Amino acid sequence: MASIPIQHTPYPGGIAVFNFESNRSNPKAFYRSIPLYTQRIEGRHWQALLGIPLMEKSGTKSITIQDFSTRTLSVEIKVPQVKKPAKQNIKLKGKNKKYVNPNAAHMDRIIKERDILGKARVFYSDKILSNMSFSRPVSGVTTSPFGIRRLYNGQPRRPHTGIDYAGDTGTPIKAPADGTVILAGNYFFNGNAIFLDHGQGLISVYIHMDKRIAKQGQRVKKGETIGTIGQTGRATGPHLHWGVYLNRTVVNPNLLLGETR
Repeated sequence: MASIPIQHTPYPGGIAVFNFESNRSNPKAFYRSIPLYTQRIEGRHWQALLGIPLMEKSGTKSITIQDFSTRTLSVEIKVPQVKKPAKQNIKLKGKNKKYVNPNAAHMDRIIKERDILGKARVFYSDKILSNMSFSRPVSGVTTSPFGIRRLYNGQPRRPHTGIDYAGDTGTPIKAPADGTVILAGNYFFNGNAIFLDHGQGLISVYIHMDKRIAKQGQRVKKGETIGTIGQTGRATGPHLHWGVYLNRTVVNPNLLLGETR
């Protein structure tokens, strides 16, 4: 299937695009020892995609291409200068305070789940399940954009690693592209969650669901309902948190929709 070119966005949370030519049917690309997503655009024209960490600093990133020989490609990463980064203070009350200061029993669960969730985020398969043509999983209004600095009851946390869409409980969540369910379960912070593998280290994440419909190991098609919007886990209202990981790095999901903001 023909692949959709990805725009070069070499900044934190973006995707650095390395364009190269190859006569091979399956050239490989690596960042250090991490395999990268590669796609043929047309003829001998290929792209290798490198996710840039949200906390990355300005500098040079280099990758290696392996086809008939090994070669190195480099790109400059630029960090935008922002005088006052936008912040969002989320207030959790009553029983939801446990998500700010978990007790010993909660920490036991969090530690056990950390390994499970971590393995899903770094999952890699050689299969090409998508052509990079993604659509939004829901049509709700964005309530928390990607990368915003977050505080819970005034306590700083890491920047937001996805996009939050508002919606009524029970609203269907659609797979934005073909994929395979590599994880489906209920977790302390995430609530009901599903992880989809789109191939070559491209993983999409759906959390705070009311119901999980797609099952572990199930192959899903673009537009197929995988679950419904809910308010499970650390959530102050019904919404979907949609996240995307590329080569073990969280990136802005909008970039897969052709949006560079």
